[in-house]
Amino acid sequence: MRPRPEGYLEATDGTVGEGPWRVRTDEHGFIITGNEVTEGAPPLVFLGDSFVEATFTPENVRFVSQVERHLQSDGLTFRCLNGGYSGATTLQLFNVFLNKVVPLVGRGGKVVFFLPQSDLPIYFRPHSYWYPTDRYAPLLPPVEPTAGDLPRGSSALTAILGLAVWAAQEFGIDLILVSSPHRNATREDDAYLSRRISADQHLSLLQRREDIRTAVQKFVATSGVTFIDADTEFLDKPSAFYDELHLNDSGHDIFAAWLADQLRIKLTT
Repeated sequence: MRPRPEGYLEATDGTVGEGPWRVRTDEHGFIITGNEVTEGAPPLVFLGDSFVEATFTPENVRFVSQVERHLQSDGLTFRCLNGGYSGATTLQLFNVFLNKVVPLVGRGGKVVFFLPQSDLPIYFRPHSYWYPTDRYAPLLPPVEPTAGDLPRGSSALTAILGLAVWAAQEFGIDLILVSSPHRNATREDDAYLSRRISADQHLSLLQRREDIRTAVQKFVATSGVTFIDADTEFLDKPSAFYDELHLNDSGHDIFAAWLADQLRIKLTT
């Protein structure tokens, strides 16, 4: 059982639950959904950052857990594996996909790849996805890049996504790309945002998010990857989040029902 960290509540809008929260993992490190699933059910892997991890949410309320139940009630029985990890970037998730998920699910496996909000802090930094810190480096210990022409911003993001799509095709894996939603509102209309972030910081975030949104839309249009645009769907639902990036319990209910509908279509066509 995980208690709330000191000061965590002060960094939310007050709609986060009371906890404590249970976080259990299986032998491969995937967060357990708490559901009873038919033995031998095929895996459906969810990769992402803390949005998918959803640590500060009850086990059976996390949207991955709810999606598993929604699909099962429709006769689509999958063993949903929550591979969310706080702070993970697109490059780190690609490493997990290629080196951990591919050998676990094999040809015909299905992976839901959430674009992480954790890209935002390093998106335009000089070394971008190869930023040499323990948190952001693709490998540990972190290596100071010496190449002077490393891509950053949209060119780095789309290059990594292109590798993920290529790898999925080479290994016969069905990859579904999903944009991660966030709390979207003006600072003037949202007391939480006006308290937590300055006008300049908010403008910078909006610019980075718009750059990422545009880059992903162009990538999806040319790559043919299966795509679910959760970002656009939830732009008008700031009350679904307890802070800038994480769903509150009612937000998980709403998101899980919507995502299950989207996945139902993608998984049966």
